[in-house]
Amino acid sequence: MFAPPIKFPCLAALAACFLAACLLGAEWEKKLEILPAGPDLLRAQSSDEEEEEEEEESEERVYTSREKRTEKGTSQKITTEGNSLKARYGFINFNKDRVTVNFAMSGRDYMNYLTGYGYSDQEMSKLRAWRENTRQAAWKQAYAKSGKPAAEKAIAETDLEYDTKLRALLRSRGLALRAGNVVECDMPVIVKRNIALLKPLAMALQKVAVDRKYSEEDLIGAALSLVQTALRYKIPPIMDKGLHTCGLLPPARALLSGWGDCDTKTGLLASILGNWSAMRMVGVAVPGHYLMAIRRLPGKGDMFVRHEGLEYVLVEPAGPAWLEPGTVGRATTALLSGSEGYKIEPFF
Repeated sequence: MFAPPIKFPCLAALAACFLAACLLGAEWEKKLEILPAGPDLLRAQSSDEEEEEEEEESEERVYTSREKRTEKGTSQKITTEGNSLKARYGFINFNKDRVTVNFAMSGRDYMNYLTGYGYSDQEMSKLRAWRENTRQAAWKQAYAKSGKPAAEKAIAETDLEYDTKLRALLRSRGLALRAGNVVECDMPVIVKRNIALLKPLAMALQKVAVDRKYSEEDLIGAALSLVQTALRYKIPPIMDKGLHTCGLLPPARALLSGWGDCDTKTGLLASILGNWSAMRMVGVAVPGHYLMAIRRLPGKGDMFVRHEGLEYVLVEPAGPAWLEPGTVGRATTALLSGSEGYKIEPFF
């Protein structure tokens, strides 16, 4: 037995219901929309509010931080040799010893690496177009088969699938969608993704520690000194070559550029230290700033936070100040005790 053909009045009702569903979903649409600028959360503060420096990235530099230093200073040399990108850093650790380390990547690996960070407006537009096309098809099919309740359910399922796809895309680029439609760097994802890549650098620091009979604290201090002082403090742009980046350079790019801001340097340091299995770290977010903390019992005068009943000693990777574990900048101290407080996120 065949169903009677759908008459014109039914088509009109179908169109009207679809229009109503679109209007009802406007608020959800607004919540999921990502604009080209505005919702990206930026963290940019240095540990001593030093102004940014503007220099070419390919030349060798020797400089000291604005804070008075007693050692010889720090240096970096970033070059391209054939198909390889290389960086050499010299710095003074907290033992007052001079340390030199190297990092390199092939040009092809580096270009592939960069595709894993940031999103474009074109990608967002394509994803929204998928949602609208799928909504229309799902509505028509479900309404014709089972009426308005089924069609509304189909729309809701499409919106949920869109949200899943959106979050997956951002996560694949080192980003996350938070409450209030805020996009921010997903530091745990970035750290986990870069640990293996930075293992050669971590092993170079470990060799220095073994050769010079450093303790574990000295080894951590060497990595921290490298990130604080050998890489210049500079704020990345929120938009970089058509990509929304939330103002972060991924760790390998920071090393092969020679600079970064607070969250860039935090991601770099945590990715280096993550090569030691016993290391436990958390990220610490305060308004406009990002730092980290390492699981250990605090010493006298050390600043620390508690997470799940355990103490984590604060570490300020941003630089350019030369600050040992347990010590943070004055501005950071004020933010930690401010009315908005701080948020902790485990890296592992």
